Amino acid sequence: MICRFSLMAEGVAKKRLTISEVLLLLSINLIRLPALRHGMRASRVLSFWEEIMQERYIQLLTTTLITASLCAIGTGASAQTTLQLGHTGAASHHFQQVSEEFARLVDERTGGEVQVTIYPSDQLGGQMQLVEGTFLGTNDMVLTSDAVLSNFVPDVGVINLPFLFRDYDHVRAVLDGPIGDQLGEAVEGQGAILVGWWENGFRHVTNSRGPVETPEDLAGMKIRVPEGPVFVDTFNQLGASATPVAFSELYSALQLGVVDGQENPPAHILTQRFYEVQDYASRTGHIYLSSPVLISSSAYGRLTEDQQQILLETGKELASFHTNLVREEEAAQWEEIEAAGMAVNDVDPEAFVEATAPVIEKYGDVFGAELIQQIRETR
Repeated sequence: MICRFSLMAEGVAKKRLTISEVLLLLSINLIRLPALRHGMRASRVLSFWEEIMQERYIQLLTTTLITASLCAIGTGASAQTTLQLGHTGAASHHFQQVSEEFARLVDERTGGEVQVTIYPSDQLGGQMQLVEGTFLGTNDMVLTSDAVLSNFVPDVGVINLPFLFRDYDHVRAVLDGPIGDQLGEAVEGQGAILVGWWENGFRHVTNSRGPVETPEDLAGMKIRVPEGPVFVDTFNQLGASATPVAFSELYSALQLGVVDGQENPPAHILTQRFYEVQDYASRTGHIYLSSPVLISSSAYGRLTEDQQQILLETGKELASFHTNLVREEEAAQWEEIEAAGMAVNDVDPEAFVEATAPVIEKYGDVFGAELIQQIRETR
């Protein structure tokens, strides 16, 4: 009997049965023992129970394999994270081109574990809505403007001060350095992570009345500006009537005469077809606008530490790529704008610099005169 139970124990160890199955095996032997004592055909009893146990073991093995397979499938699916990134540019705008490159590199560098889906032309909502949603965690990512962002993180508005930057090299030296890091920390304090300071460009005035050559030419014009206080104050100071209008509504506002003009880099003038509803473009270069890329803290938290690092490194890498792309394309864009029928003229910037000096003075109390001077002196 002891020998029999020893053999049973060895079989249990090999099959790794549960406690309940061990008890069942024990009951088989307890049934078999009295049958042997009475000369009964215990083999029939044993055969019956062994068949049950064999069937039960096969069922357990099958269930285990199916469960393991499903777990493996589930683990593979959950390992892939999809992020939605929205922006206001047309599908032909450089926003889309750089966003697609960002998605490609993130996919490649994470081994397909992180997918970024791009939505151009405000498909996910207007810029104010998307930025707010990113801070609240209802939107994953947004490529926006610092002007819109300044409504949520006021410190960012310093970038938009008139005639603050000399050229694109100056821009990159500031935003890729300690000042850009400082502004990025201010963004993080509001519930989002700055992925990179991408490019938009220097802005220029278009209108339907006549060429703008001096600040006086703007007097009385209704000029659409982004939803940022620095823009409003700058154009009011120049004698225009600054009128904030959502970018998605701008073409209609120009077409219907709600505003007389607007100001944007040449890429937007071209891809939004503003030349169809505007006759004059004046290269004022009055304000520089960056395009920060943000990811919500909740979406960022869904990534592993390695994936987070890849996302941030890729975003920073593409900032310089984006600036170089914009710089290279602008000459050809102006040619296309002229070919489309717009009259393009240059201006003497000194008159505009002098006219907007009170704006710099006003915001010295807001952003700090020391920070403004630091930006100007950055090389």
